[in-house]
Amino acid sequence: MRRPRRSLLARILWWHAAAVLLTALAASASVYLFLNATADRFERQTLRSEALAVRDQVAARAAGASAPASPGDRTRLEAAGLGYAVVDARGTVVLDRLPAALRPALRIARGDGERYLTRRSRRAFYAALSVPVTLGGERHWIVAVQNLDHPANVVDDVIQQFLAHAALVVLPLLVLLLGVDALIVRRALRPVRRASALVRTVGPARPDVRLAAADLPAEVRPLAEAVNDALDRLTESLDTQRAFTADAAHELRTPITLARIRAEQVSDPALGAALKRDLDALGQIVAQLLEIAELDSLARVPNAPVDLAALAEQTVAAIAPLAYRRGHAIALDRPAAPVMVSGHASFLARALGALVENAVQHTPSGTSVTVEVSSAGDVSVTDDGPGIAPHQQDAVFQRFWRRERGAGGGAGLGLAIVARVASIHGGHVELVSRPGQTRFRFAMPEPNDSR
Repeated sequence: MRRPRRSLLARILWWHAAAVLLTALAASASVYLFLNATADRFERQTLRSEALAVRDQVAARAAGASAPASPGDRTRLEAAGLGYAVVDARGTVVLDRLPAALRPALRIARGDGERYLTRRSRRAFYAALSVPVTLGGERHWIVAVQNLDHPANVVDDVIQQFLAHAALVVLPLLVLLLGVDALIVRRALRPVRRASALVRTVGPARPDVRLAAADLPAEVRPLAEAVNDALDRLTESLDTQRAFTADAAHELRTPITLARIRAEQVSDPALGAALKRDLDALGQIVAQLLEIAELDSLARVPNAPVDLAALAEQTVAAIAPLAYRRGHAIALDRPAAPVMVSGHASFLARALGALVENAVQHTPSGTSVTVEVSSAGDVSVTDDGPGIAPHQQDAVFQRFWRRERGAGGGAGLGLAIVARVASIHGGHVELVSRPGQTRFRFAMPEPNDSR
């Protein structure tokens, strides 16, 4: 099973976070390398200056000043973490001002030119520069060394800790940047979310809804235009289907009427009665098809004040003779005051009639049907028949659905009409059924709602 892809916002933030993080790491590494190279250059200049000063000092002594370096010179070197030594061509240290921890630096002496390196030994981290000089006509090397771990040397410590401290700065900035990005992207995608909400309203009741492609970002505009084109084709197909249903139903009414007249002339009473029953059932199906076609053509019905309680009373009165002939008891429970709703009285009457007739026709003789009107604008039709199986309850409002396909008694359009009437009025139909009781609840919007 293919995993669903992340949202566009998540993908943008993910890639942007990766790009910003890589950029921050690259920038930090570049700055670190630059600072490290700069520190090495300054370190080398410092050591060269120290080596040249030692050369001048040794040359002056060779000219006649044989006194050792002054105590202040050693104190200065120790305070700066510096040291030096002079090595002759045989490798003999002729002048030693190196602390013991820095003595491994003597290994770099006796090169053809200047040699500079930084190295960490077991006792110290140091930078060393070997400078070849000529003293007294002989080749010597002055090795100047600085202890980089010495407290006086803060530049190297700053560089070493740069990346760690940079991370403490970069990570909060990255989080802040992603938060700002989320706000920006959400704002940029707001027209897309509005378009998505609009598309969710598309349906048989609102086939004319279209997206305003000009208001969408350029990247999404082709998709919106394609959706609009698809909706145009679907609407055209739906209109063709509705027109065909209505035309077919209209064309069938006349032949059915003529056949009904001819059935009256059949000499065999039993055959004539059977033909009339079949033609009556066929006429009812045609009438329901016309109702479906009429209801499908409406997105919203004209609103007018309707007394739902009075309408239910008229419906019960009209169906009561049929209920009594079938051996049912029928009762009405309604408030004394009118229950006013906004809607189309004729359509509402059809829906209530279909609910009550469904209860009468699909329950055994001897059962009862109760119609209850609430002041909230709901009508409930309850019967104490066998009930509807749970696996069938989701299908009862589908067109042409019947519990037993081979049985007579209708085409399965009555409850579909009820659901459609509720939908175009902004209401809904609920079904609760168990063995011994079935209850349909036709719920309208609040009374006196200005929908």
